[in-house]
Amino acid sequence: MMLRRAFLGFVYALFLGWLAIPALNALRTTDFLTDNAVLTQAALLIIIPAVMLLHSVVSNRHSLAWSMFWVWSLIFLGLASTYQISRGQFPWRGTLAVTDIVEAQQLILIAHAVTIAFYFLTAARSKPQEVIQVEAKWDGRHFKRAVISTMVIHVFVVAMFAALMGSSMFAGRATFQSMLLARAGTPGFGSMYFISNAGAIIIPAMAIILRKRGMNLPIPLIGLSVAASFLATNPFIGSRFLTGSFLVAVVGALLTANQRRGLPGGMILAFVTIFPTLDLLRGDGTGATQLAISDPADTLTDFDYDAFEMLTREVSVNGNLPAGLPSTGDLLIAPFFRWIPFLARGVEGHASGPVVAQSTHMTYTNVSMPLWAEAHLIGALPGVIIAFAVLGVLLARTRSTGHSVFGILIELPMAALLFIVLRGSLYEVLGYLLLACALAWAFARAERKDRLEEAESAGPVHVPAGSLRVE
Repeated sequence: MMLRRAFLGFVYALFLGWLAIPALNALRTTDFLTDNAVLTQAALLIIIPAVMLLHSVVSNRHSLAWSMFWVWSLIFLGLASTYQISRGQFPWRGTLAVTDIVEAQQLILIAHAVTIAFYFLTAARSKPQEVIQVEAKWDGRHFKRAVISTMVIHVFVVAMFAALMGSSMFAGRATFQSMLLARAGTPGFGSMYFISNAGAIIIPAMAIILRKRGMNLPIPLIGLSVAASFLATNPFIGSRFLTGSFLVAVVGALLTANQRRGLPGGMILAFVTIFPTLDLLRGDGTGATQLAISDPADTLTDFDYDAFEMLTREVSVNGNLPAGLPSTGDLLIAPFFRWIPFLARGVEGHASGPVVAQSTHMTYTNVSMPLWAEAHLIGALPGVIIAFAVLGVLLARTRSTGHSVFGILIELPMAALLFIVLRGSLYEVLGYLLLACALAWAFARAERKDRLEEAESAGPVHVPAGSLRVE
């Protein structure tokens, strides 16, 4: 096993070197910007995520979610920002001040340090759960009933949503968006849309993991859950992010714990070569006309890789939002209120991306904001520290081997959702992450209840929470 991980680490080191060396060389030879602070910090934004990713994939207690955090950091804020800085060319053609670039880089580095610190502090304080390999206890009636009920409800909601949307589910993004607007007045429609999409990324992956760990879930029901989830996130709807998140969660669940170590490398390769041309099925006249593989230096300056520019634009605003736009207080509550039907209308459209876009006079304002920028816009430096401290703690709970029910169930959904959470506005996706945590917590409570009942019937025996059979 150690030899296999050592070989995997060697392969990753070669692969990451293949990506990092040309990027660092481009930075070294740039004529656009020669500020030493910018160049040094840009190099660190590649080196730190690459080293942390390498450490993660060879670790004894691998977490796919922890690996994916460094995948997105490396791609969107490391490699992409380096090529953009070296060329003096940013996705939205912004003219960025050197002082703002330096501050944006420092915010990323601070957030990385906070995440690392809280991840390892939490991991050090967490004692591995005792593992009891008794499948009957793992297949408790409360736990199993909760999981099956959740799967059935999700399949039913997707079926209702698809029936309301009709052929627009497969007619391209423009037709789908038009039908969404047409159906907006239907009672409960927004909740159906949310449950269909969020559940698709969360529920099939959890079910597959539970089946692999001993729960006797019906295979036809799992198949139906996967099929319904693919329908809810299918590429004809036009969102590569939803489709990709669903696939990461399901594929990650189907792989063994050791096989998952190779998944981050595959994701990086796809994102630095072919990802911008995967929007073939939009149906609105935009997007690619054919699949194409390009050089990472060209791929990473595409519009999909605007996280660093948006962060730097946010820094340039310095918290001074023009009149008529949502305030920082509005932006703070909007991601929570958005998912509460009777409060959602009051915060409609209160996303940080459009706010920063309008504040910096962008002609196109339907843009997303990376978590680094969103936290800084709302809470300045303390906001960044709090956001990434919470993220570090949550990621530490996802380590695979011998961990809690909550940690094991949240690992794959968390890994899949991180791409949207880190790159996109929390206004759009915070509810997805909260639903994943809520379901994992509810299932963990049901599992604990089964064990307590069994312990009571067997006598005064200590039963640890979250005692799972190792995969």
